Amino acid sequence: MRVQTLTPLLVALLAAGCASKKGFEKEGFAFGCPVGEANVSSMKGLIGDKVSIEGKRSTVAVTELRCSTSGDLLKVSATLDNDSSKVKRVAYKFRWIDQEGMRAWDEEALKPLLLHETSKELITGVAPTNKAVDFKLIISGQD
Repeated sequence: MRVQTLTPLLVALLAAGCASKKGFEKEGFAFGCPVGEANVSSMKGLIGDKVSIEGKRSTVAVTELRCSTSGDLLKVSATLDNDSSKVKRVAYKFRWIDQEGMRAWDEEALKPLLLHETSKELITGVAPTNKAVDFKLIISGQD
């Protein structure tokens, strides 16, 4: 009898705890990536916040962005998607940002990438220093 009265109470407490925090995400993070005070709740919102298109426009788009840590270094994985029927050339780089919002490391060079027709490519970057707590992914069209 006693178990029957406690069960609904436990279910309600668990549901309330789960409702206050979505998944295993820490506060200030989305899909493992630091977002600070930004209100990011979707992959599209995260990509809009973290990806910058510079130079020539390209049909290549970032479709997924995820972060983790490797030791005490920030690690970023991004999926680039070429939905065109033509080969596309792009270049990319990561801009690493420290806790004060300044660059945590010297600017890295653009890395060229060739995406074949209707293909996807996974790119990764690891912060060069543990002072880098945030990032921007810079994509530049080369066609």
